[in-house]
Amino acid sequence: MTEADLLYIHQPAGNWMAGYRLLEKAYREGKARAIGISNFEGEFIDKLQQKWEIVPQFIQVEAHPYFAQDELRKTTDRYGIRLMSWYPLGHGDRSLIEEPVFRQLAEKYGKSSAQVILRWHTQMGFAVIPGSRNVDHIRDNMNILDFTLTEDEMAEIAKLNRGVRYYTRTEEALAGFAAWQPTYEKA
Repeated sequence: MTEADLLYIHQPAGNWMAGYRLLEKAYREGKARAIGISNFEGEFIDKLQQKWEIVPQFIQVEAHPYFAQDELRKTTDRYGIRLMSWYPLGHGDRSLIEEPVFRQLAEKYGKSSAQVILRWHTQMGFAVIPGSRNVDHIRDNMNILDFTLTEDEMAEIAKLNRGVRYYTRTEEALAGFAAWQPTYEKA
């Protein structure tokens, strides 16, 4: 039997609870090694928490030094849910990447600012999924485990947490996700 490493619901849209029940079923049947949710912040994770039978192992949300998800992490830490960060480099925001603390640490460790930010993610305990089509960037993104940021450096980076998001979910967007229906072709 083939199993997926991770199955998750992308948005809390439509009858997402029925979708989550299917994820739990796949997990129980050994068809998925892990299950997760994406963009289930605030009221959505609160509602799910009241009804889940199997706690999701991952939650995929926007997270970066400008938006470290402090409030959400209170819930995820309580249940052992691992945070998977998307937009880990602030959607490529130059102001984040060029923050003086990252430039200084990049020079100290012989890395790029992006590598320092990705290392911050791993030291925060986040699974991190930077996107790139550039082979050199992909290689650099993987080359972050040969240095460790100190506690003082992590504390300096924590000061950048401003609650700045790059993606804002709207009710209209959720309705669009709910209206989308997949189509399947027979092989």
